[in-house]
Amino acid sequence: MAKHRRPRLALTAALRGAGIVVAVAFCLMAGAKLMSYAAGPPSPAAVGKSRAKLDPASGGRHANRARTTPRPGASPSGTATPTASPTPLAEVSGQSVTAVGDSVMVAATPALDQALPGIYIDAMVGRQFSTGLQVIAQLKAEGQLRSIVVVGLGTNGTVTTDEISQLFAEIGPNRRLVLVNTFEDRSWEQEVNSTLAGAANAHPSSVVLADWYDTIDHRTDLLWPDGIHPQPAGGVVYAAMLKAAVDKVAGLPG
Repeated sequence: MAKHRRPRLALTAALRGAGIVVAVAFCLMAGAKLMSYAAGPPSPAAVGKSRAKLDPASGGRHANRARTTPRPGASPSGTATPTASPTPLAEVSGQSVTAVGDSVMVAATPALDQALPGIYIDAMVGRQFSTGLQVIAQLKAEGQLRSIVVVGLGTNGTVTTDEISQLFAEIGPNRRLVLVNTFEDRSWEQEVNSTLAGAANAHPSSVVLADWYDTIDHRTDLLWPDGIHPQPAGGVVYAAMLKAAVDKVAGLPG
């Protein structure tokens, strides 16, 4: 057994010697670090290289300083290639919104007043798109047509491309438009929704589609038994959908 003990002792001694060397090296490094701090804290310029700064050009948002190591997609000089960032949603006051609608909007009016305080709503039971155009023209003449116009019509009849053209002529080029599609088990539902979607797709810089059909399609328990008009809880869902669309249209880059 003595023959096997000596190698173990030698190994133990070697490990201890290595541990002493590591401990000495650590102490030397710690001592050097303490001496550097004693000489004074790092300069603000040195600290700033590893932090973010407020960029005045970005409206106070944080912007990273230039990095010395190029990121993927950066040029050989180390300057990052500019990338487009999504436009943030704007928070819109109801004071900027005029809404014209039919009985679905009537049912959601209390929730809309809560979601967009100050919104101007002109909604009526049985209203068709052609009548809505007359209302919009009158509101414009009275100075009640604000910078964002919401149109929630189509429950009571078809919507033609000519009527859409008239709508754009009435609101003019300097207003934003939200078109609310329809959900009702009637023969013109699909045609109306297709026309409204086509209008929104043709004007991506100024028009947003508020998709009521998709929003309520799997939540019909929030509608009254007629399957068309929202109950109070459904009105809250309608208002939340509409507010999101209004915020989105306000943030469009066009």
